[in-house]
Amino acid sequence: MSCDIIIPIWNHLKFTKECVESIIKNTSYPYKLILIDNGSDRRTWAYLETLNVRKEIMVIRNEENLGFVKAVNQGLKVSKAPYICIMNNDTIATEGWLSEMVDVAESDKFIGLLNPSSNNLGQHKGYAKIERFAEKLKAFKGQYIEMGACIGFSMLMKRELYKKIGQLDEVYGSGNFDDTDYSRRAEKEGYICVRAKGAYVYHHIKTSFTKIKSYEDSFRKNQEIYNKRWGRPKRLLYVVTKGHGKLFDWIREDILKKARGGNWVWLYFKKDEDMPQIAEHSNIKLIYLPKILFDFNCLVRIIKKKKRFDSIFVDDTKLIGKIEKYNNFHKAETMLMGG
Repeated sequence: MSCDIIIPIWNHLKFTKECVESIIKNTSYPYKLILIDNGSDRRTWAYLETLNVRKEIMVIRNEENLGFVKAVNQGLKVSKAPYICIMNNDTIATEGWLSEMVDVAESDKFIGLLNPSSNNLGQHKGYAKIERFAEKLKAFKGQYIEMGACIGFSMLMKRELYKKIGQLDEVYGSGNFDDTDYSRRAEKEGYICVRAKGAYVYHHIKTSFTKIKSYEDSFRKNQEIYNKRWGRPKRLLYVVTKGHGKLFDWIREDILKKARGGNWVWLYFKKDEDMPQIAEHSNIKLIYLPKILFDFNCLVRIIKKKKRFDSIFVDDTKLIGKIEKYNNFHKAETMLMGG
């Protein structure tokens, strides 16, 4: 078993060297580096030429910047390994990162796409050194959490998935939403997206985009393409007064389905009730509110929320009546569950 690591490169020699050297130093799992140069400056290209003599490295040169997505697809076309990892050239791999991701992928046949833990996903190292923080995360070896979508800064996929859904969609050009779109396509085929908790890759984040003046225009354009294709991700609230029974079993399944579809789900639950068994998912947030004045606390949170909910699902007729009275404030669609 082995993995092909595809890295599109456009200048940023310092970050590129740091990325490549971190992979060489910290990757024990068999790999091949496929470096796609997108018309970089002379200094960057000269560095890449020095790497081209190594057996485990392949360098492909483009005379102009074709954009991130096309460059990735170039790499995918020449890739042959059972695993493929798409990476940005402003990342830093830490010891054992790839082995841990592959181990997690092997643990569940339904896992199709994976990210490592990263500052890009909320696992901030604080003042700790990258290596020390990564070492602490090894306590989570073999563990993973589902996500609504994987991000292409360091995204591992199984070849069986690639064979089913093909390349990234080049309509997304320089990037943004190409990875989210790919995640939706994977989910459509029955796969899930996860973060391997015990692996860590640091990301400097959007160093390439800082030199593209039209970044915001490109982002909005790609967002529009994605939303037209898959629908705008929604913010959904489930207000649950009883954490047991057939209705709650349905709720548990429904929120997981919604989260896997890329939506964001909140669940308000009474504190001191039996702890409900909810699947761990990055898009599901479970909030316990005091049992006393539960209805009041729900209303306050709903009305004060800056980013409004699109839909609110409630399992209690009296409570939904109270929420509907304040519809002019929260603007959300309200629905009674089990009614």
